[in-house]
Amino acid sequence: MSDVLIDMAMIEAVTNVIPSAFLAVNISGRISHAYISRQSPNVLQRLIGKKFHWGINRVFHSTTADTVLEYYEKCLQSKQPVEIAKLKHIDSHGLLEYLNWQFLFVLSCNSVVIYVRNITESVLIEEEFTDISEQYESVNRELYEAMSKLDLHLMDIEQAHKKIAALYRVTSIVQKTVNEQEVLEGILDGINRELGFNDVAIMLLDESGKALKVTAYRGCQDMSIRIPLGTGIAGHSVLSRELIYVDDVSRDTQYNMMDEPANGNSEVAVPLIVGDKVLGVLDIRTENARTLQPYDLDLLRSLASHIAMTIDHANHVSYIEKQAITDGLTNLYNHCHFRTVLAQEIKRANRYNRPLAMLMIDIDYFKHYNDTNGHLMGDEALATVAALIKESCRDVDVVARYGGEEFSILLPETTVEEAKVIAERIRLSVEAHTFPNEITQPNGKLTISIGAAEYPKNAKSLVELIDYADMALYHAKSSNRNCISIYHSS
Repeated sequence: MSDVLIDMAMIEAVTNVIPSAFLAVNISGRISHAYISRQSPNVLQRLIGKKFHWGINRVFHSTTADTVLEYYEKCLQSKQPVEIAKLKHIDSHGLLEYLNWQFLFVLSCNSVVIYVRNITESVLIEEEFTDISEQYESVNRELYEAMSKLDLHLMDIEQAHKKIAALYRVTSIVQKTVNEQEVLEGILDGINRELGFNDVAIMLLDESGKALKVTAYRGCQDMSIRIPLGTGIAGHSVLSRELIYVDDVSRDTQYNMMDEPANGNSEVAVPLIVGDKVLGVLDIRTENARTLQPYDLDLLRSLASHIAMTIDHANHVSYIEKQAITDGLTNLYNHCHFRTVLAQEIKRANRYNRPLAMLMIDIDYFKHYNDTNGHLMGDEALATVAALIKESCRDVDVVARYGGEEFSILLPETTVEEAKVIAERIRLSVEAHTFPNEITQPNGKLTISIGAAEYPKNAKSLVELIDYADMALYHAKSSNRNCISIYHSS
């Protein structure tokens, strides 16, 4: 059964972080191993030895249970992996869930390994994106109908059709990716290619919310400038929440001319608004030979609306992805994501024959600090230590909260001797920092101990690298604490 229990600690960690379940069913159809998110050891222990058919029929309604058992039997008979990509299930609270089932037959132990992952959130995001896409198409159809009714004296019908088609092609870019920068770059390419605007920028509000910064552009825009709200055409457009078009900026005294175009004399700024929130502005500058018509401005309003929805959706997806891999208290990577990156870095170290160092860090006498000062102050100390560690590391280093008061760091292309230099910088940074009431600590200061190991010099696998760094940390804590210990093979 050892083949089924490949790194069971990692499997248990995954089920604790990602809503999922791991089951192993032997050839007689009985459950031999089980890990299920948010289930107590007593509940899991009662599953061992039970018939898989019995368990499935108790948890799921008949239709769902029949589907699961059908795929289980298919895997058992064919000895080939099978998958149920998106199985619907109504939970005990009456809520709809989507589950992904994977069945794998392990020949060496005549068992079927089953991995079930809750993909409800991903499916809902996908459905939300589909709804937005449908809104895009609906708006495009409405725009097409409105333009087709315009008086022939106001615009050329053939030209209108071209512009509507261009709008559809530009906005369809957002269906290919939810990465904000990729979407903005694609939209600007589309505006340049389909609408013929050569000097165009998307400016978003900066961190302060009081100025605009150029996030993506084509033409002569300056990426380094910041435009305070209420300054220039773009800044006034954000404050007024209205499209502003100036056909000759050199003659207009209403606006500060700090953003006057260098290669033309017309400018239009359209605010990017989602709900009641302004995200930024679409800014277009045209040469004096081109005068924008009312239908041009209507087209840009519609386009700005699409851009705003795209940015908002991309930010939402980015937030969800970040939450899944980040520790809420310290803002470092969580343990699950650290293990994923560690596996990737091990492969990269093998591919390029480069070293990989790992540091394990533990706060000395942290239980004493918690018991003396309370958990609220303890949490503040954890967050402060995390920030000091992050500041002392390089951009390429991967810093994570390993659990409790322990932290872990991966240092790519770094020997253990080089890692010791970084470790000492971290240790001194924490030692030099003044923590509230730290004088009550057994050594009079809040300090850390660090263990270091290297792959493949010391460790020959992912598990060994973690174990050896942990052993070195134990040695540091067994000595005087507030020190660094490097693993040496005996």
